[in-house]
Amino acid sequence: MTRLVFLSWLGLCVAGTSTAQSFDEQQDELAKLRNYVSEISARMQQLQKLLRISEERNRMQSQLIESLEKRLEAQSVFDPRRLQQVREAFFRQLADYLPLSPIYRVDQDRLVVFVDPIYVFRTAEIGAEGQARVAELPAALQRATRSLPAGVQWRLHVQGHSDVRLPSSDASFVDNWDLSAARAVAFLRVLLRGGFEGQQVYASGLAATRLAALGNEKSDHRKNRRIEIHLELHQAPESA
Repeated sequence: MTRLVFLSWLGLCVAGTSTAQSFDEQQDELAKLRNYVSEISARMQQLQKLLRISEERNRMQSQLIESLEKRLEAQSVFDPRRLQQVREAFFRQLADYLPLSPIYRVDQDRLVVFVDPIYVFRTAEIGAEGQARVAELPAALQRATRSLPAGVQWRLHVQGHSDVRLPSSDASFVDNWDLSAARAVAFLRVLLRGGFEGQQVYASGLAATRLAALGNEKSDHRKNRRIEIHLELHQAPESA
């Protein structure tokens, strides 16, 4: 009987020792698993950080490439071989935006507006009827400027031209320089009222220095009395 009790006690001790060993092993495995998960989490955080760095680098490189492309495009515009192409493209688009009219004509490199239909006779004043006749020009010009290459600054030069005859004695102008300049300024104000900024346009009077027709007929004088709008291109300064 005593031997039986001893054997039973011995079996319980062995079983308890085995259970304790199994629990310790499980704890060790759990600790290892936690360490592994912690390492994986740390690696994931490091990879995410590297990914963010890589994405930021790619973004900066893309911006740099885009900036360089714009600068190259802008510089290429100022190649003499391209300047005229850009102007011609501008005025082609302008012609597409405007209907045919006896008031104005779109040439390859300029917009020509005839004086007689829009200015009050012998003055530099654009009357109400004249204002209505040229009302569509500012919007069409603005629309055409939006197609110009990036990185390019532009201005519209409003030129006043006269015929060779001197203003009449009852006119309020000293000479054709005075008259053509006043008419150019009056048309510039049409563009300003139409939405152009002051730095985008300027005016000058050229009198009869650039005649469109050399004859002395009334039709020749009518052709010479005109406003011309030219496109000037300038390279935009590089930002610091």
